[in-house]
Amino acid sequence: MSDLFAPCTLGNLPLRNRICRSATNDYMGNPDGTVSPAQMNLYRELAEQEVGLIITGHACVSPDGRNDANQNAMYDDRFIAGQKTLTDAVHAAGGCIVQQLSHAGGKSPQAVTGRVPVAPSTLEYVPGVPARELTIEEMHRIQDDFASAAVRAKQAGYDGVQIHCAHGYLLSEFIDPTWNVRTDAYGSDRFRMARETLEKVRAAVGPDYPVLLKVHSNCQGEASDFLAALTEFLNICADLGVVAAEVSGFDFASQPPEARRYYLQGAEELAAKTRLPIILVGGLRDREDMQAALDAGMALASASRLFICQPDFVSRIKRGGMSACRGCYGCFRCYQTTGKRCVLHR
Repeated sequence: MSDLFAPCTLGNLPLRNRICRSATNDYMGNPDGTVSPAQMNLYRELAEQEVGLIITGHACVSPDGRNDANQNAMYDDRFIAGQKTLTDAVHAAGGCIVQQLSHAGGKSPQAVTGRVPVAPSTLEYVPGVPARELTIEEMHRIQDDFASAAVRAKQAGYDGVQIHCAHGYLLSEFIDPTWNVRTDAYGSDRFRMARETLEKVRAAVGPDYPVLLKVHSNCQGEASDFLAALTEFLNICADLGVVAAEVSGFDFASQPPEARRYYLQGAEELAAKTRLPIILVGGLRDREDMQAALDAGMALASASRLFICQPDFVSRIKRGGMSACRGCYGCFRCYQTTGKRCVLHR
C-alpha cells in the first residue's frame, strides 16, 4: 500500500508526496498571455503548502488555440522570462511544477482569437458556433506548436510538461467519435493526432525531460472499443517515454456534488493493463478518496477544486482535518463575477 504522504518518484521527478494539484484554468493571466502577480502568488502558495506535484492551468500553444482572454500563452519566446520567474518561486518553496499545454480547438472563442475556431471536423463544438475542419498541413503545424511550446517550458524551468488531451479541447476532440467524423487517416485512427504530437514533443525536449499526458477514460460518443484503444495508446505512450497519464473524463463538470471517485473504475482497469503509471483525478474529495485511488493502483491522487477552496489541503488532512469543498463547481464562475476563487471565501 502506497503512503499518501511519503516522498516518491514519478519517472525522474522527485515528489514530496503522492498528492497532485490537477491543472486548473485560473483566469488570472495578463491579457497579453504573460504571467500575472496573482498567478505568482497562487503557485508559490501551493508549493509552500506541500503539494507534491503542481500542474499549471493550460497554456495555449498557438494563437488560434487560446481558450480565454486571460489564459497564459507559450507560442512565442517572449513568454519564457515571466514563466521562469514563476518556476523559480515554486522551486524556492520546495515545489515541483509541470506546465500543461493545450490547443482549445473547437472551443476557442472567435472573440478571443479573432478567428473561426478550428477542429477535427466541421461541427459545432460550442452550440451555435460551427468550427472549420483542419487541413492536414494545419494539424502538422499545431503538432509543431506543441513541440516548440514544450521547449519553451523546459527553458523556463518547468520540471516537465503535460499535454492536454481531455475536456473537449483539440486533442480530445480527435479521440472522441462524436467530434471526429473525418474520413482520412486522422478519422480512422482517432489517436493519431495525439500520438504524433507526443512524438514531436519528445523529439524536441529530449529523452530525459518529463512529459505527461491528460486524457479521458470515457468518451461522449458510442464507442465500445474506446477503453481497449486507449489502453493500446497508453502503452505506445510508455514506449515514447511518457512519465504518466492523468485520467479524467469528458463529463466531469456534470457530476453531482455528492458524487465521488468518478473515474476510478476506468482508471483501475487502465492501470492493470498498461505499463504507464496512472494518476486519477475526478471526485477525490478527501484523504480517504485519495488513499482509495492509491490502493487501486494509481501512482498519484489528483484534485483541483480542493486546492481552490483550501490551498493548505495537504497539511490540513495530514493533521486529520477535513476538506470544506462542496463540489458545487461555483469556482467555475465566481472568480469572473466576484473576484473570489471559491464561493466559501470571504
